Amino acid sequence: MDGGDDGNLVIKKRFVTEAELDERRKRRQEEWEKVRKPEDPEECPEEVYDPRSLYERLQEQKDRKQQEYEEQFKFKNMVRGLDEDETNFLDEVSRQQELIEKQRREEELKELKEYRISFV
Repeated sequence: MDGGDDGNLVIKKRFVTEAELDERRKRRQEEWEKVRKPEDPEECPEEVYDPRSLYERLQEQKDRKQQEYEEQFKFKNMVRGLDEDETNFLDEVSRQQELIEKQRREEELKELKEYRISFV
């Protein structure tokens, strides 16, 4: 029966032979030579070993992206100063409101004077 052979094949694939490691290093070195710049070292840098599980690494990436997203839309980032055009516009609106208020007061005073004169 081939059932036992399939089990050994699965177990064998969990282990990496020295020849496979050498082949991988050779391929990485060839790829490194293609992209290496003159200021980079001749030897391909070793891959950094991360003992965490794939889940932990992906979770960290997800959390980092979520923090960046939240930072982007924080209230403090949404508030900005006024530029020159906006301040000029607001100054003009304020000046016009003062003029209207002044005219209204003058008209009220004029009407009050006329009313007082009418009683005299």
